[in-house]
Amino acid sequence: MARWSRWLGSWEAQQQALLPRREERFSIICAAVAEGCGTHPRILDLGSGPGSLALRVARLLPSAEVVAVDRDPVLLEIGRRALVRRPQVSFADRDLADPRLPDLGTGFDAAVSSTALHWLERSALATLYRSLAAMLRPGGLFLNADHLPRAGGAIAELTQGLEHPAGAGHPVTAPSGPRSWDGWWSMAEGAAELSEAVAERHLREHHHPERGTPVTLEQHQEALRSAGFSEVGCLWQHLNDRILVAVR
Repeated sequence: MARWSRWLGSWEAQQQALLPRREERFSIICAAVAEGCGTHPRILDLGSGPGSLALRVARLLPSAEVVAVDRDPVLLEIGRRALVRRPQVSFADRDLADPRLPDLGTGFDAAVSSTALHWLERSALATLYRSLAAMLRPGGLFLNADHLPRAGGAIAELTQGLEHPAGAGHPVTAPSGPRSWDGWWSMAEGAAELSEAVAERHLREHHHPERGTPVTLEQHQEALRSAGFSEVGCLWQHLNDRILVAVR
């Protein structure tokens, strides 16, 4: 148990180094679920990794039922082992773009995600949002915390300039060693206890694609409305870092 908690802790440290406002985003999402869905909600955590957001929801709402969905065998293994004493959190090995995602069930009160959906292409996002429309109850919430840039125009250019000031480089110094993305994965690749999960990851050829043109905020909003969500807006924002909220 202790070594799996250490693995989860190392993942948390790596993510926090990359995303300084991560805990603030988590807190807002959890509070929104509590405010909008009561004390006994059924929740989907999309692109959950080892269950960081699911764990925080479970801490705030001990009576919640959280289904954490991911397709990375390594992160699923860590999550299942580290959160074994959190029976309200279960893990599902699924591709978010699979149209069969609703097989996980319907009538969910909320779906949440953090720093995961930007890896999906626009068509895959449309498929996911149609699935969510079938899985959430009427009035259910979707909350997505991610980097969501605007499509263009003067405000988009101003925001981009504030995120990356001329001559200043990236405002957040890139972490190194185990706290970097590549460093953490290199450490996981060499761990005996993760060898089977790592081998499965290679068999699946699981990797994040090269980032092309990002799906814009407006495209997310359009896809959600097309899927049947009645209201779409931003709950929180820091420059292009946003929490997008939609009501089924």
